[in-house]
Amino acid sequence: MQKSLHFLAGLLAMGITGFAGANEIPGAQSTMRGSEVRIALGNDYSGVTLSISGPNGFYAKTFSKGSSASIDLIRAGARESGLYTYELTAASSETTIDPNPMNNGRGSADAGATKVPVMLSGSFYAEGGLIDDKASQAEEKN
Repeated sequence: MQKSLHFLAGLLAMGITGFAGANEIPGAQSTMRGSEVRIALGNDYSGVTLSISGPNGFYAKTFSKGSSASIDLIRAGARESGLYTYELTAASSETTIDPNPMNNGRGSADAGATKVPVMLSGSFYAEGGLIDDKASQAEEKN
């Protein structure tokens, strides 16, 4: 049991240190207008997943093979006013080599090479599914 916990702790540590912060992704652009949250990364990124959570258990998630993703809050069912949190994950074109590759039966072509993951996250206020720009800007300053 203790061995499993050490292994799990190691995996978590690798995952946390492997993600780049929001200000470390060059060219990332987020647009939050009306009821739409759209985040676009540059051409060096793919496999984008955008998820948003909010009041009263609201949760929406979308995936794109490309470098951008968007969610329309009203279409996704967001009606409550309050703080919403978003998270975007993607794979960069940069690869890293796993020092301890596992034989996965797929040959040596992908011998431990993994795309480096990136992550963006933040929050905003919305009222009735519409993004409140003024409240969101005040939140960013705090």
